[in-house]
Amino acid sequence: MPKKHIVILGAGVIGLTTATLLQQEKEFEVTVIARHFPGDLSIDYTSPWAGAHWRSYATNDDSRLIEYEKKTFHHFWNLAKASKNNSGIMIVDGFDYWDRLPDDFSEPWFKDFSPEYRHLDKEELPIGVEFGITYKTVTINAPVYLNYLLHTFLSLGGTTQRANLSHLYDCIKNDTDIVINCSGIHSRTLGGVEDTNVYAAKGQTVVVQLPRSHVNWTFERYSSGCGSGGIAAGGIITYVVPRDNGEVLLGGTYVEHDYSPEPDLEEASAIVQRCLSTRPDLLPHDQTNLVIKKNCVGLRPCRKGGMRIDAEWIYLENFEKKILIVHNYGHGCYGFQSSYGAALDVVKIINSSMFNSKI
Repeated sequence: MPKKHIVILGAGVIGLTTATLLQQEKEFEVTVIARHFPGDLSIDYTSPWAGAHWRSYATNDDSRLIEYEKKTFHHFWNLAKASKNNSGIMIVDGFDYWDRLPDDFSEPWFKDFSPEYRHLDKEELPIGVEFGITYKTVTINAPVYLNYLLHTFLSLGGTTQRANLSHLYDCIKNDTDIVINCSGIHSRTLGGVEDTNVYAAKGQTVVVQLPRSHVNWTFERYSSGCGSGGIAAGGIITYVVPRDNGEVLLGGTYVEHDYSPEPDLEEASAIVQRCLSTRPDLLPHDQTNLVIKKNCVGLRPCRKGGMRIDAEWIYLENFEKKILIVHNYGHGCYGFQSSYGAALDVVKIINSSMFNSKI
């Protein structure tokens, strides 16, 4: 039986993870079509700008996202522990700090999931912090991991095409059986999708260079009045995410509906100061200042109502055939940490759709 041809739009972490898992299936051959690929740096290409680390923001009743993030954590953990680890993923100590313990605080769902989860003792808390937790987690060097995914996909026989498409159906040819939309923030304007629930949340970060392994921890700090995800008034977030090459990403901001690509240098300075005031040990003893490599801006691909993962059959008269259209976008600030679990769900949806309806 000939293989089914799948076209995936988008080469961010969601698209490449989905493509790699599907290319592993013997009945599929996959092509990724995108304007940008790993190695490119553009405000229109979200994934390279990510931190990234695994820290769940799923509410305790969000069973779907929790399941995605559990599966992704296990996958990342195994990659980090592999004897030959070239994925850019490493295991670190995670810390969450609260300036004031919220009145409505409840233990996160991952209390019984994350290794070595516990409350911090008073003497372990930074100055100005009232409460904190710690647990083992992973950080992801986003550019390295994206290249790892692309290399894995190509080594499995997958193919790529660089193109800037204006409509979802522009990628369909005579041999196309399935189209998967992983276009992220572009799902707002992509013809055939035009999802008005999609919007950007601008994030600004600072990347500094430190001796490798100097920082083997990551943290987020939640100021008084923070909402979900540690976002304070004015879109301020404070966090530190180390990478396996000695780079450390300092954050940050979260400003909805802001599409401007330029960093604010005053904000960059404030980010550095917030991170240093929380963890002075970020600065090595033999340095007087942090060595700043670059200021970064990325656009988180958010969606009102959460991520969209579903499928529908369409009939195209010009090809005289049915095409399965699958969507996997709208992951906001949790794209990396939900990527593997979400891609597994897409594989399941496709296999179920094929079983219940002949292509």
